[in-house]
Amino acid sequence: MKESATGGMSKVAGSLQELDPRIIEQITSKINFPASKDNLISQAKESGAPQGLLDALNQFEDKQYNSQEDIKSEFQKVQQK
Repeated sequence: MKESATGGMSKVAGSLQELDPRIIEQITSKINFPASKDNLISQAKESGAPQGLLDALNQFEDKQYNSQEDIKSEFQKVQQK
């Protein structure tokens, strides 16, 4: 069980590094702020976001995001994990 979970995390981390910043920008430009983590995930799903982006959002801290800059900063934190 633990091995598959670890393998899944490394797969997610790999897909995060491959995310196109333009996709992140496109999805986040449609978000109404302030937005919670759950709002971000819901809006990304509605926008047809790729699975890698949804995986990244699921790793976000559970807090309010007030701007695109907040989201970009959180993406950077997630990518560095």
